[in-house]
Amino acid sequence: MWDSGNPGRGTLTRVSLAWGRRSGPIWASLELGTLFQDDVKTILFPADTQVVTSNTRSAQRRAANRVRSAHPNTRVRARPIIPGTRYKVTRRCLSRQFLLVPSPAVNEIVGYWLAVCLERHGLELHSACFMSNHYHLDVTDTHGNLPAFKNHFNAVLARALNTLRERFDKFWSEDRPCDVRILTEEDMLPSMAYTLANPVEAGLVKWAWRWPGFTTAGMHFGETTICRRPSVFFDGANDELPDAVTLVVTRPQVLSELSDEQLHAELERETRTREVAKHDQLRQAGKRFLGEARVGRQRWTDTPQTREARFTRTPTRRSANKWARIAAAQLDRAWQAAYAAAREMFLVGGREVLFPFGSYWVCRFAGAQAAPSP
Repeated sequence: MWDSGNPGRGTLTRVSLAWGRRSGPIWASLELGTLFQDDVKTILFPADTQVVTSNTRSAQRRAANRVRSAHPNTRVRARPIIPGTRYKVTRRCLSRQFLLVPSPAVNEIVGYWLAVCLERHGLELHSACFMSNHYHLDVTDTHGNLPAFKNHFNAVLARALNTLRERFDKFWSEDRPCDVRILTEEDMLPSMAYTLANPVEAGLVKWAWRWPGFTTAGMHFGETTICRRPSVFFDGANDELPDAVTLVVTRPQVLSELSDEQLHAELERETRTREVAKHDQLRQAGKRFLGEARVGRQRWTDTPQTREARFTRTPTRRSANKWARIAAAQLDRAWQAAYAAAREMFLVGGREVLFPFGSYWVCRFAGAQAAPSP
């Protein structure tokens, strides 16, 4: 121990070192005379000795991971927006609040504005379901306008429902965009069935068509719904807002060997399979569905009682076919490499450079040019 009577100098009578935590303590003692405190560090850790701490090891692991995951090109946040791509679009409410809880007024606003945006931006709707705190849309982006559609739809819908709720805070969560590309024709029906059966799999209602919120469950391909302009928020004197607009459920361009009725029957079968599986699960657990009445009594300030999964990856592609996923990932990497190279040339003054086909923002807002469709 040190003699504190002489600052900066002391008598070290015994120094004990402990190491080998996993193999048990090993003690070593040094009988030392009077010396400076700084000299102890020199004795215990000479200049040619590297002290490895847990922080040092963590830094080494991080450096190794960066080297292992290094990309040959500059990382870009852009993604290809290809006309004709099928997507599952999902958006969640702020803090998982029930800001979309079903009511006649909410359904009227959602249906009207969804129909207006689909018509303006040229997207085809295949299925839709608006849950209490998020929504799912299965669409085909026929003209490559998905970002404009989402921006327009989400922004005005948030303002309209905030007006209805008399609130002024943010409406949507700040999670990354969840626009999952449906890679193959065989993956489209399962994706649509997931959307329609979402209220059932959440334990809210027994059958998809009984969901009191806005949903296309039970609607056939080609069936239309007339959505009239709500009295809340939307200005009747605005000529750009029609008094009524038609919402159409369009058949996806998949499984062309099946007729519209046959494809709808397959969709109903996929949905029913999910519903029955949830029935069996609740029966075995001794639980019941919440029911339409209790869903309608939920307050928009409420949140789910379940714990939210954290630190998960946001998917960008979906397919049950492993090789389709691998091929799509390889094409995405090649597209990003071409985009990064074009962007570097564009930033140094190469305004004539062609960005890869599917480049969206840089072509619409920065005056760049995109290559033609391959």
